[in-house]
Amino acid sequence: MDAKRIRRLARWLAPLAVLLGAIVLKAVNDGRSVEAQRLPPLPVRVVSPERGDLARTLRLNATIESESMVTVLPLVSGILQELFVEQGQQVRKDEIIARIDSARYELQLKQAEAAYLSSKSSFERVEQLYRAGATTQQNYDQAKAQYEAYASQYDLARLQLGYADVKSPVQGVVLIRHQSVGSIASPERPLVTIGDLAELVVRARIPERYYRLFQENRDTMAIAVYGPGGEEYPARIRSISPFVSPETKNFEALVRVLGDLKGLRPGMFVTVSFTLAEWKDVLSLPYSILSGADTLWYVEDGIARSLRFTPRDGSDTRFIVPEEFARKSFISEGFYFVRDGSPVKVLGTRAP
Repeated sequence: MDAKRIRRLARWLAPLAVLLGAIVLKAVNDGRSVEAQRLPPLPVRVVSPERGDLARTLRLNATIESESMVTVLPLVSGILQELFVEQGQQVRKDEIIARIDSARYELQLKQAEAAYLSSKSSFERVEQLYRAGATTQQNYDQAKAQYEAYASQYDLARLQLGYADVKSPVQGVVLIRHQSVGSIASPERPLVTIGDLAELVVRARIPERYYRLFQENRDTMAIAVYGPGGEEYPARIRSISPFVSPETKNFEALVRVLGDLKGLRPGMFVTVSFTLAEWKDVLSLPYSILSGADTLWYVEDGIARSLRFTPRDGSDTRFIVPEEFARKSFISEGFYFVRDGSPVKVLGTRAP
């Protein structure tokens, strides 16, 4: 048989093989359907779509902070003679909260004052002589420079003596008392930490894929903060960082907590819930009834039927379905054992 005749025969055999394959496949499927219908009814439970509002949320863990939390450091060193505040005590701005031994600074002030007054007197005499033409420009400049140097030393001595009385830079509540009376105070060692409990915030670190969503909805997004005991507080976004960390792929959102904040304190562990999307008056089913990622099973006249459906929108636990699903009863328990066309016996409805 030559090559031309073989090619002609192949063109006729290929469609014939496809047709025979389709006939065999249909016969097999029909056989399975008949076999499934002959099986005893399988017990199943069903659930119907529910109508209501849905919301998709993002929940993150964070800690409470005071928006104006300040660690107070003394500006001079010495023995801490007095510490006037305790933890939990309310303080006002510029209120004296501690006193450092000032004897050394008082002596320095007296020395600086004496040198200042002496240089001032000398400069005034040289200035009179200079105006009268009785002394040179050089003598005048030297006297002036010496006077200004001692004046600066005098001002510095007064400033250091004033720093011996440590004042609160902000109004708030003493959160931490770091030192006690008799210890050595220095600019490297904090005395107390003060925070404003009326202004509490949460720094939430959010995955970068939500950045645009947060930017577009920062003023309207519903946010709730849940305290350690489950109590709920409303919140609003204060600011969104323009920087995404290359290490964690997160950006930071500063969230201000609102309402009665008596139950919250800086350092508490809380949960922040961001509402990313909302749907009103929709039909929905629980994700648990999905077989695989895109198959639903429902009961029709005592027979199990499969339905291909890929969820697109929904909350963390339920997905939205079209209105034509409203009257269907979907198998919620037992769908792993059924086949398309299997007889089933509904035992009851599972709570959604």
